[in-house]
Amino acid sequence: MKHAKKRVCYVLIALLLTLIAIRLYLPYAAASYINTTLSQSKAYNGRVGDVDLMLWRGAYSLEHVLLYKANGQVDRPLFKADYVEFTLSWSQLFKGAAVGKVIVNSPEINFVDGNTEERSQSGKDENWLSIADQLFPLRIDKLTINQGKVAFHNPDTSPAIDIALHDIQLEVNNLVNSDNLSDSRVATAKAQGQTAQQGTISLNAKLNPATTAPTFDVDIQADNVGLVNFKNLLDTYAPFDLEAGTLTLAAEVASNEGKVKGYIKPILHNVEVFSWKGDIERDGDGFIEGSIEAISAFVTELFENQSEDQIATRIPVEGDLSSPDTQTWEAFTAILKNAFIEAFNGDVEKSIELDRLELDKLEAPEGSEN
Repeated sequence: MKHAKKRVCYVLIALLLTLIAIRLYLPYAAASYINTTLSQSKAYNGRVGDVDLMLWRGAYSLEHVLLYKANGQVDRPLFKADYVEFTLSWSQLFKGAAVGKVIVNSPEINFVDGNTEERSQSGKDENWLSIADQLFPLRIDKLTINQGKVAFHNPDTSPAIDIALHDIQLEVNNLVNSDNLSDSRVATAKAQGQTAQQGTISLNAKLNPATTAPTFDVDIQADNVGLVNFKNLLDTYAPFDLEAGTLTLAAEVASNEGKVKGYIKPILHNVEVFSWKGDIERDGDGFIEGSIEAISAFVTELFENQSEDQIATRIPVEGDLSSPDTQTWEAFTAILKNAFIEAFNGDVEKSIELDRLELDKLEAPEGSEN
């Protein structure tokens, strides 16, 4: 009898030690699997620093995630994050849905425009959704991003271009789009970020993922964005120098079954395009370059609302989603109207709504086009 009890005790101890060994080994096995998964792309490699399994929560976390160009010619990662957590939603599991939540802390995305394809990176033409599905096979119902950053870099200009939208806070809810899990089939997103050293951008969006054609409503507001922070970018990609000024922008775009309607309303405050001291003396521009910038400054002054010291227009966007039609002539006439008659307020008008588009469609006479 004593020998039988000892054998049972030895078996239990061996089983316990085996379970402990498996538990200790799992994070290393998971890290190996994740590193292999992140490196599936031919153009990009990936790795993760540490994996922590929280089995009792139905969760696991990654630390120091990196995704970078494989050729070694780009010195910034396409994506990096200090911490990523994937968690099974127990409350939704009790409703019969295997869905989860994702939290990403301090993520960073870097787009690079070098002078060759090898020195550039955008991440396009890669199947990132497939990789995400392999890392977290459950459907994601909620996504939270804390202190994010999206940067644009051109190392081959002088000086180099290095701008970013930083301190991004983003929360997306109801991505699963199920009547059993939520009172609404509409997903919502809310985000805010800081531009360079000055200015904020905020976004509010509604999306119905269940429709065949894209159905969404997006509002964007930018306030007090310092244009001088983008001077290197504009010097490289625009035919004039910007010496000073700020940007306010409001935009609303909604799509119902692929039909898009909306507007973009940019307002430039206290814009200074040409500065003799800055452009001729400091930059060393020649007569032709200086003349072009002087003309740009003259046109800016012509279209500027003198009482408000601002340039503004309202650009309508309407058409099919595959090729939204920005009406150039209407934009130009709006500039003239604002230049000599009235100044616009840089606020979202709440005039473009998904519900309004759906109502317009119902009220439209048969055979007419929206």
